[in-house]
Amino acid sequence: MLLEIENVVGGYGRVEILHGVSLGVEEGEIVSILGANGAGKTTLLRTVSALLPAWSGSIRFAGKELVGMKTESIAARGLGHLPEGRGIFQMLTVQENFDVAASLRRDSRAEVRKDIARLLSVFPALTSKLKHPAALLSGGQQQMLALARALLGRPKLLMIDELSFGLAAVLVEELFTTIQQLRDQGTTFLIVEQNAGVLEIADRVYVMRGGRNEVAGAASEFAENRDLLVRSYLGG
Repeated sequence: MLLEIENVVGGYGRVEILHGVSLGVEEGEIVSILGANGAGKTTLLRTVSALLPAWSGSIRFAGKELVGMKTESIAARGLGHLPEGRGIFQMLTVQENFDVAASLRRDSRAEVRKDIARLLSVFPALTSKLKHPAALLSGGQQQMLALARALLGRPKLLMIDELSFGLAAVLVEELFTTIQQLRDQGTTFLIVEQNAGVLEIADRVYVMRGGRNEVAGAASEFAENRDLLVRSYLGG
């Protein structure tokens, strides 16, 4: 198991949001966490990344306990986190956004250039925008840039919070297809979503409700039985 989360409790201040969440991600999988607003999905990702402390429980990545580690140390181990809202530098150009991400790399500039060229082949819409401020990109292009920047760090596992946020259905479908292709190239994904379209690309799904992972199963099972998905969201 690449990522193992066991009985994690956490929250904000004194408010407990996560009530003993457990889940796992195998290397080479796309795993999705579905749930309505307030289910605790974002809080869980922030806790895994140590942006919030885990009050109790265990979080292991590639066999290493992460609880108590700093965010930068977790990232250095190959666990990436693309937050909701994209997290790009709006006033910097697309190239400058890449340069900021590349500054955290410890290998050669030639390797960085090679990776940027590969990512531009995955997201060709960015190729003609390298000198444009990120603020002038469309919503879909901004999400592509955010995803490309995260991948430039060469994560073994990339956690993505609401990839579909604010995007038209056709762009969401395109991005989901790209995620599949990137998985086939060696990146593992844990994707938090409200958009049930993620079922088309995920291997397994966890449904969170009220700070607990209520239901888990193969994505195909949920895709074929939408009633099961509705019941998982609403309870009962």
